[in-house]
Amino acid sequence: MTTPPPPPGDNPYPSSGSGSTPPNPPTGAPSYGSAPGGGMPPQAPPPAPGGYPQQQGGSDSTKILSLVSMGTGIAGLVLCFCWALPIFPIAALVTGFIAKNKTKTAPRPDLKTFLMVGLITGAIGLAIAILYWILLAAGVINLDAYSDMS
Repeated sequence: MTTPPPPPGDNPYPSSGSGSTPPNPPTGAPSYGSAPGGGMPPQAPPPAPGGYPQQQGGSDSTKILSLVSMGTGIAGLVLCFCWALPIFPIAALVTGFIAKNKTKTAPRPDLKTFLMVGLITGAIGLAIAILYWILLAAGVINLDAYSDMS
């Protein structure tokens, strides 16, 4: 079963007989892919000097600080179970807060994950280190028990 062709007056694209592509749509019909007003579509801004795309704001130091915060936070969390030294978690918290303050003036939503991972792992690592030292001072953890294993 086939549908009958439309009446001759209802076809908005009359056949010109010169090719297989239909002519321009009638006025009033939306033209897809062009800018309002019939001009050229808007173009992306040119790349920054050096061929790299433009950043959203801030500087590379904010990105470096957020990556340092994440790296030292993860390292501090892992090493905290070995030595319970709060050096790496403190470094993660300091660099994380500095980078977070820099993103308040020049927002960088692409760095939010790095910052949050650095701050959270730094806080957890610092809490574990403090808990370890409190338990060690209270006598719950005895380091002499590990030195007599011969």
